[in-house]
Order: sequence, then C-alpha cells, then structure tokens
Amino acid sequence: MTTKTIPVSLPREVPLITQAQVLVVGGGPGGIGAAVAAARGGADTLLVEHYGFLGGMATAGEVNPFMPNHIDRQSLDTGIFEEWVERMAHYGGVRGDHTRTFDPNVARLAAEDLCLDAGVRLLYHHRAAHVESSDRRIRAVVLHSKSGLGAVRASQYIDSTGDGDVAALAGCAFHFGSEQTGGAQPMTLCFKLKLDRASAPDGKRDRDLYLLMRESMDDIQAAYRKAQEDGRIECPRENVLVFRGVDDDVVHFNTTRVIRKSSIKGDELSAAEVEARRQLRQIIDVLRSEVPIFKNARIYSIAPQIGIRESRRIIGRNYVTVEDYKAARRYPDAVARVRYGIDIHNPEGKGTTIIHLDPGVWYEIPWGSLLPRDTDNLAIGSRCISVDHAVHSSVRVMPPVCSLGQAAGTAAALAVKAGCDVSEVNGITLNTELRKAGRNLLEHDSDHAPTPVRSPEQQEKKLAAQSKAAGNFSA
Repeated sequence: MTTKTIPVSLPREVPLITQAQVLVVGGGPGGIGAAVAAARGGADTLLVEHYGFLGGMATAGEVNPFMPNHIDRQSLDTGIFEEWVERMAHYGGVRGDHTRTFDPNVARLAAEDLCLDAGVRLLYHHRAAHVESSDRRIRAVVLHSKSGLGAVRASQYIDSTGDGDVAALAGCAFHFGSEQTGGAQPMTLCFKLKLDRASAPDGKRDRDLYLLMRESMDDIQAAYRKAQEDGRIECPRENVLVFRGVDDDVVHFNTTRVIRKSSIKGDELSAAEVEARRQLRQIIDVLRSEVPIFKNARIYSIAPQIGIRESRRIIGRNYVTVEDYKAARRYPDAVARVRYGIDIHNPEGKGTTIIHLDPGVWYEIPWGSLLPRDTDNLAIGSRCISVDHAVHSSVRVMPPVCSLGQAAGTAAALAVKAGCDVSEVNGITLNTELRKAGRNLLEHDSDHAPTPVRSPEQQEKKLAAQSKAAGNFSA
C-alpha cells in the first residue's frame, strides 16, 4: 500500500534557540544521569524534556518500584542514581526497602534539584523534531514547542529519549524488537488504588492494608482469570502484578498489557493509551465487585503516559548478546554492572520469560554499546543501547539506565575538554573517571579477560543475518 502524501511548506531556516557544549535530549533516568554528569564535568549542559518535569518512566510512566540491581543488597548503581534516591528520601518520598518504592511526585522534585545544583540548564516542553547532520556529525537538533520550530547547537549530543529518537533522526541504524519475531515487549499503563479501611475484615482494620491485601492474592488472581475467561477483562497478561505504594493503604498495579503496538508509531502509541485505559477500567470493576478488600477502593493515580519497555536499539560499536549475559562477560571499558535478570514480557500476550544469573554474578556493559556506529559526536544515555532483545530486557530497568546516562555525560564532558568527539573518548579512561566519581565499577584485571570488541564489520555481518531472519532491520 502506497502512503499518501501532501505538499507542505516547511521553513528552510529556523531560529537558533540557544547553544551549549553538551545537549541532552530526554529527561528520564538516563537523561538525569547524563546531564548532571556532564555539568559536573565542567561542560555547559542543556537538558531538553518534552514534559514539564523530569523523571521519564519513573514519573510520567509511574513505573514503580526501582527494580533491584544489587549484589547482596549492595547497589551496583552508586553515583547519580543513589544521589537521586537520597534526595527523594530527603522529601520523605522513599519507603526504604532495598527495591526502592518511591513517590513519583517527589522523584520529579529530586531530579530537578540534582540538575539545578549541578548547573544544568533546563528546557521543558520541547521535543526533538529533526536532526541536521553531515559527515558523521550532528550539526544541530531542531526542536518543536509552542513557539514552533527552533534549533539548538552543541558540540556533543546525548540521546536519552529512551526510544532513540535523536539517533534515528540522525540516520543511525537500529533494531526493533525480538530477533525472531520483530515484536517489542508490550506497553503497560501503571495505576494505583487506595484501599479503604472500612473494607477490611472486622478485627483487622488496624493492620497494614497492603499486607492484608496480599493475603487475598489467591482470590484476586482467581477473579482476574475468571473475568478473562468471561471476556470481562481483555488484558492478556497471565496474572495481576502488584507492588506496595509508599503509604500502607496504596497498591500499585503493573498489570495492563498492550501488545502488538509500536511506541515509535504515533497512531499506535495513541491507540495503546486508549486500550490500556480500557483494561484499567475492566480490572478495577472486577476487583471492586469481587474482592472484598477492594470494595471501596478509589483511584489514587493513573500514570500520565503508558509505560514503554522496549523500542529501538541503536546499533553501536560493540554489541552485548544473551551469550555474553550468560557468561557474565566483563570488559576493560565497562561503564555499568548489571545483574537484574532477563525479564521479557511476551510481545504476543501471555507469559513472561525470566532468566536469573547465579547469586553474586553480574555482567558488564562496554562503552562501545553506548556509541552509535554511524555518528561520531553522539552517545546513547538511555535504554536503547547496542544489545540484543534479551539483554535489553535486563538493562532497561531504571537504576542501570541512570548509570548508563552518567557514563555518557561523563564522556561528553571529557570530549569537550579534549576538543574531540565523544566517540574518541577512551573507554578505559572513562571507566577510571567514573570510578573516581563514585561509580562502583571494577578496574579491569587479567583474570577476567573480556571478549574482544567486535569490529563494525563483524558486528554488521552478525546483525544483518539475525535481522534478515527476523525482517526487523532498519537503516
């Protein structure tokens, strides 16, 4: 089918809004880490965000809690991520367990505090619409806002959009979804319900209502499955997934599941929001009518936008695979350590694939996975790095994403100081700088020799073969 087109008269020139040494696009966990690190490194840093607040999936998506990326309850994400959590705690917005249940409203304030304290310039309500590039370098990013179109120039750029929007607009090649099917993980609209003590059984109304609700989980799951069978709930997820809120009477739902929709296609993203809220209404109706503890529950919050697990993965100068994950591969230019498991929500509907690492074991992300193969003054500071579908399901969670952003921002500041592009920053030097800044990375040693970095030619051959089989390669 041929796509219809219409003639338009777009401006040949747009106003130059401002200039910076480092431009970070996207203010989610990765963008926060990137902007704060770049500014602390001495670079004039501008952070662009399309909402009027920071936090990304932690705030706009209300994804909660922070998934554990720990060794023996010791965080592998010391640095800016931990500072973010500590600032949330300052506002009384963290419950305190090691999985980090947090208040998304407080997360907004804490993120902005970190950026402003570091000297980051913030530009809200702007979205990347176009990238001007030539000779493997970005020359400017064109933004869209209420003022229309306007451009920002920088010497170094960081894509923290999550979906790899800047990289894609710059012409960088990417993968989308599973190597086998081309399907990306489903989207989920998070929401919270507030329980009513009057709905608790007699003699139990002074108890922690969340724990009391957990005692009803068998009834909750049975009611949910029966409603699915009857067609009263259209969500394809196999069960109800809940977490506690910061308050004892608030229950967080990570249960809606929208499949076969792409977050990088505008009409499908819109349709996903409508479908997710339909599922939300159905779930709430069933819980209120069939599970006593939810009889008088009221809606506490609904995320401003649907949560996105996966979209583009920008092809970089290194590429981490599920084989690397299983082998707990280490690299001399490691910028993050990750032990959160492979966690693939079925792109086609029911089921979740979980693969855990052995206790005390982690794998590493090399600097080359954050460097797009096709552009020299751009780094990726978000979930859309150069890894396969399975590894992406592990590294996509917010704590390591913030650490990836910190690596990209640190490297961008080093590039500004050296007068080079971010792609020329030595990964081992970067690893050293990150450790100086408090990141608990390990210095490379000969007992853990890494797999040699794949050359772009080797990488391209492997990826092209996978993509041809799956039909999901985009250049």
